[in-house]
Amino acid sequence: MYAFLALTATVLTSVLPILNKRILRDARPAFVAWAINAFSLPILAIGTFLLAQCRFTPVRNAVPFSCTTQLPQLDSIFLIALLASVVLNWGATLLSTYALAKADASLVSPLLTFNPAFTLLVAWFSLGETPGLRQTIGVTVVLLGAYLLEVEEARTGPLSPLRVLLRRPGAVLAVVASAMWGTTTVFEKLAIEHMTPPSGPFVALTGTVLMVALLTLNAFFSRGKTDISDQKRGLSGLRAHPRALIVAVLIAGVAPLFGFSAIALGLVGYVTALFKLSAVFTIVWAWLFLGEGNIRQRVLGTLVMLAGGALIAV
Repeated sequence: MYAFLALTATVLTSVLPILNKRILRDARPAFVAWAINAFSLPILAIGTFLLAQCRFTPVRNAVPFSCTTQLPQLDSIFLIALLASVVLNWGATLLSTYALAKADASLVSPLLTFNPAFTLLVAWFSLGETPGLRQTIGVTVVLLGAYLLEVEEARTGPLSPLRVLLRRPGAVLAVVASAMWGTTTVFEKLAIEHMTPPSGPFVALTGTVLMVALLTLNAFFSRGKTDISDQKRGLSGLRAHPRALIVAVLIAGVAPLFGFSAIALGLVGYVTALFKLSAVFTIVWAWLFLGEGNIRQRVLGTLVMLAGGALIAV
């Protein structure tokens, strides 16, 4: 079940870099990051309430759908893990958005796939999630596929693809964001385990609310009084792409419900590796809708990543 939820979140989030890239043509990265997350909060709140507080139980002569308000029980570890995940998510969201503003979506998305191995290692020590042989091989294959996305550069040396990637604008920002997101998932899993009853959507909602508060500082107060004209440019930039913004907000509100439910049910390292398959879809969307990338040289990497995802999910 966790594999289905994770793959659903993966397909949805694969569209976000394309939409972000369109909006970033006319709006500041910090403003775009804030707007999409802030506007998605009502959708995320409704989804969280329905999943956490409502039940569908078909019974004769009774209302099959019922909702009750029940606050979860939390402890200090939950609070620490949640705050740590919020800070990391905030930093990774900003860095990845700035990376998209500087580089192609088909370049940034593959670079964000390098964190499953890091996540698996951290989860092994912090959560006691010992990976099996097949899943470990699957994660390795996914990472190999990401490396092969620049396979033509390997002709000049085994490390050439990495050197080329890291020299491109925005690439280093994407790599740092990837590492931060690799640790974020571990803290989110820890937060879910230290609440009763466990609820992935609740962690997603509270974490997003706190992250939006931090992003608000970046979007509106990062440059002081001289930022008024920049704020107007940000608003006009959003208005220039209303359909892209609406779709991005819907995805940002719905995808975490699937993603955090998958984290709650599955081993965090495996779930994160499945999330990284979104880069495969993003490359295709970038080629189709933005005219980015050389799709032929990345076919091999795409197939290898899909094979790795199959090993993890089966």
